[in-house]
Amino acid sequence: MGGEFGCRSLAPLGWLYMVQGIPYGLQDKFLPVQLRSIGLNYSSVSLLKLLLLPWIAKGIWAPVVEVYGGKQRWLLISTLGLGVSSLAGSMIAPDDVVSLGVMLLSLNLCSAVQDVAVDGMALQVLSDDQLSLGNTLQVVLYKVGCLVGGAGLSFLLMYSNWTVTFTILAFTYMVTSVWVCSLSFNRNISAGKVVGSKKYLSTEKTLHSHLHIERIFSIIKEVLSSTGTLWISLYVVLYKMGERGAINNMPLYLLDKGFPKESLSFWNGTVCQGLSVLGSIYGGVTLRKLQSDIRAVIMKYSIHRCILIFIECILIFLLDQHSNKESITTLHYISIASLCLLSFTSGVISTATFTFMMTKSRGCSPESQTSHYSLLASVEVAGKLIFASLAGFGIDSFGMFWTFSLFAFLSILPVLVIYIAPSHLYANIKQE
Repeated sequence: MGGEFGCRSLAPLGWLYMVQGIPYGLQDKFLPVQLRSIGLNYSSVSLLKLLLLPWIAKGIWAPVVEVYGGKQRWLLISTLGLGVSSLAGSMIAPDDVVSLGVMLLSLNLCSAVQDVAVDGMALQVLSDDQLSLGNTLQVVLYKVGCLVGGAGLSFLLMYSNWTVTFTILAFTYMVTSVWVCSLSFNRNISAGKVVGSKKYLSTEKTLHSHLHIERIFSIIKEVLSSTGTLWISLYVVLYKMGERGAINNMPLYLLDKGFPKESLSFWNGTVCQGLSVLGSIYGGVTLRKLQSDIRAVIMKYSIHRCILIFIECILIFLLDQHSNKESITTLHYISIASLCLLSFTSGVISTATFTFMMTKSRGCSPESQTSHYSLLASVEVAGKLIFASLAGFGIDSFGMFWTFSLFAFLSILPVLVIYIAPSHLYANIKQE
């Protein structure tokens, strides 16, 4: 990708990553607390995570995005879809769970399609020595989008109403879609040549249709056979399971234990998300240090994460045992501190992991890089989504302490995978 867009690639990438993070923030930080506060059980709140299913399918439709239409067209379609979905959301009642679910599903579908196109842009415009910076930008601004979708929309809702809040969100997406039209792109690799003869064009159209299908299967074959894909997939499917279970459910548990909803929204929706962003920035800075070892960074902070989740298990045990108001208040704020530290650690791990993924995807042919990266990203989302969707059933069936003990055990597994993975997996991934 060249010229005008290549020279200023970080600003468009950053904005697009930010706006696609808003639906996740809305679903992850805002709605669970609101729905739990009106009595929805843990199982039902957890099932909302199933609305993220379109993100799992990224690896399936990435070759189609790569081959058909070009990235700019898909960006435009998906961004317009986000705007229309938000506008529809402004017309529904805040307590209509079914309509909320349909709106969130539509937002997730559009933002997942957008993500495939933006990841493809990033793989094309970022040089090797920009990967850690580019992935820091991706993770940080996606989380800024989550912050906007969680704490930002909550704050806006306090001073307006549901209709105004979602109308403003729709306006943001519509303006973004107009801006996407103005970006300067090289024509996608799949674009056919313009030939004067109409008869030749007709023949070429049929030929290209077969070639497109062959290229899609060729891309899928290369992605699945790429060296190290199985090991990386195993790591990314596991690396967030225990963490997401803890981060998603500890706030709800504190709400049940009498922590004020307004204070919880501030700490969980603003402070923890802000610390996650800072962690991502710190992770990017760490990786850009001379001879920084991605494996060492992932190992170090994954162990920190294990310790923090074990601490939360102990806190839950103590909160279940104590009835003294002063003791409970102290345990509340220690629990909040553990969530804050866990959010920071999560940010560091996310930046290191996405840099690792993108570095390995760059080893594929240019035509397959987007699909390879999207496959890994889909596996990563699947690991978070499947477990997060079922975690509520574990809490309702076995209680918070035993379910958190499972979270702690799961947080050990990615450490073991990184430790036993073959050394060639980490060849040539030190950041210069």
